[in-house]
Amino acid sequence: MNIKEIIKFFQTVTKKTSNEKFLMFFIYPIIVIGTISILIFADPVIKVATIILWSLFLFTTEKFPVDITSMLIMITVIISGLVTPAQGVSGFSNTATITVLCMFILSAGIEKTGVIHKIGNFVFGFIKNSELLQIIIIALIIAPLSGFINNTAAVAIFLPMVLKLSNKSKTPATKLLIPLSYIAMLGGTLTVIGTSTNILANSILEEAFLPGFTMFEFTKIGFIVLVIGILYFLFIGRFLLPSRKNEEKTKDKIANKFLTELKIEEGSSFIGKTLKEVKFVEKFDVEILKIIRGKKSFVKNVISHVLEQDDVLVMFAEEQRIIELDGRPNEKLLLNFDDSLRRMPAETSKIVKVLVKSVQAFHQKTLEEIGFWKKYSAAIIGIHRQEKGILAQRLSTMKLESGEVFLVKVSKTNLQALRESPDLMLFEELKQEYDPKKMLTAFTIMILVVLLPVFNVLPIMVSALCGVFLMFITKCLRPNEIYASVHWNVIFLLAGLIPLGIAMQESGASNLVANSIIGSSDFLSPVMILGLFYLVTTVLTEIISNNAAVVLLLPIAVAVAQKLGLDPKAFALSIMFAASTSFLSPVGYQTNTMVFGAGNYRFSDFIKVGAPLNLILLFLTTFLIYHFFGL
Repeated sequence: MNIKEIIKFFQTVTKKTSNEKFLMFFIYPIIVIGTISILIFADPVIKVATIILWSLFLFTTEKFPVDITSMLIMITVIISGLVTPAQGVSGFSNTATITVLCMFILSAGIEKTGVIHKIGNFVFGFIKNSELLQIIIIALIIAPLSGFINNTAAVAIFLPMVLKLSNKSKTPATKLLIPLSYIAMLGGTLTVIGTSTNILANSILEEAFLPGFTMFEFTKIGFIVLVIGILYFLFIGRFLLPSRKNEEKTKDKIANKFLTELKIEEGSSFIGKTLKEVKFVEKFDVEILKIIRGKKSFVKNVISHVLEQDDVLVMFAEEQRIIELDGRPNEKLLLNFDDSLRRMPAETSKIVKVLVKSVQAFHQKTLEEIGFWKKYSAAIIGIHRQEKGILAQRLSTMKLESGEVFLVKVSKTNLQALRESPDLMLFEELKQEYDPKKMLTAFTIMILVVLLPVFNVLPIMVSALCGVFLMFITKCLRPNEIYASVHWNVIFLLAGLIPLGIAMQESGASNLVANSIIGSSDFLSPVMILGLFYLVTTVLTEIISNNAAVVLLLPIAVAVAQKLGLDPKAFALSIMFAASTSFLSPVGYQTNTMVFGAGNYRFSDFIKVGAPLNLILLFLTTFLIYHFFGL
């Protein structure tokens, strides 16, 4: 076989097996065999470097979910002999992993009891149509909360509220949701427990036998950074944000709204005041259609009428708002829209959603004609309607249709009879979103979790564990809610990455990179090296997860600081702050991903708004750390 025939053969092979087949049969086996050979025979530093390169590749390409990639890293460092099996699984018992797990649960307790929802509804009730004021109020609520509960949970709670605010004020959601996400991230820099990256970095310091951070040790730096971030949005960022119309359709907005009637009873705090004065519409997110007073009805300017005892408010309200109103002591939802029916005991009744499937039983009949109460021993408290042409009549006299959807209040004993009715189809049992009875309890527990470490009574991890136990025994959370509240992908991500950090230190890889950086100290000042770590962390956080960036860079930063005779805490802070300011993409941080779809954003919007802020904070944070730590 001559040269031409050989060339022709390879051309034929590559043509037949081009792209995927060629890679599968020639390139991939070489890479796999080469990697295995390195992990078996190479020097430990080379092994670590190989694992890091593969980790970056897998995190960047997202071939597997990040938690699965982390588990693969853990298995690889054990099998390659870089760490012992005990060290390999130590991430599951690491103080950072346990603390982050506890913070997820504590955040869920705060959310379930309605503490944040109550604050949000109260404050948002005072917001007008000013975009500037809206951003200020969002910042004043989300920032301090993100310092004490998981900022992802905080954004999840406030996202629907901000969308409602956007619809009411006609402010495009694109003007509000990126500020919500970015300011929540900045709020996480206020305390040690503000983000999982802070908790992880603090744990890495302590495991290196270095003093960790106290709860509020870097709050002054975080506060200045937060204020600058808020000012950026007020005077620069809001002009860079896109102004796209909300895509929410009117039909979708009212799909879960029901007509209901609420009677003002003796002792109500609303008597003698107008609906406008008590912020009724804003607090309960309802639409008042008319006020009925005896035989009179008020339709125009209803929010300006002074309320009297026995007034009946006819309104559109969402399911959860009706449930919330049903629990009020001095205002009563009218059962079957009829004041003569007695009130059912709240503790023995349930609220369910019911569909009318019988044409003959309900069509063109009123509730009085149907005899719903006598027939089912249950009462209708809401009826789903989209049109508003009911102002001239009481709801009890409305002609119904087949296919109506009701909210029905029924006792536990009569629920089965309702379920077995041939005329009705039971959709679901509705439960109140929040448990206000436990609000003060959950809030007190969270305060204790924060204060006990501050006064050196208990370490943060132990304090958080005690808080979880208290949430359970006080019934703020049930066992199934505790397990459901944990973001297990984050827990496995942390547990899988921590052994990689141990491998970097045990192999000497951290010291090798640190020595290379120290070699540049002849022409780079300490503040420039500090800024370099901030910049690298910022870029790496956009490529891989923020926790992965901390695990990879913090051991190196600590080694550099020690060999230069500088405070390791300063370098740890540089990495912590950079990892918590992922502003350049919608995938770099979970809160960005949450607002990306909800706000109808484009990928470029994050770069346009985030790049200037990242640049400002690069210089500002580096200077503040340099100043406060006296480098």
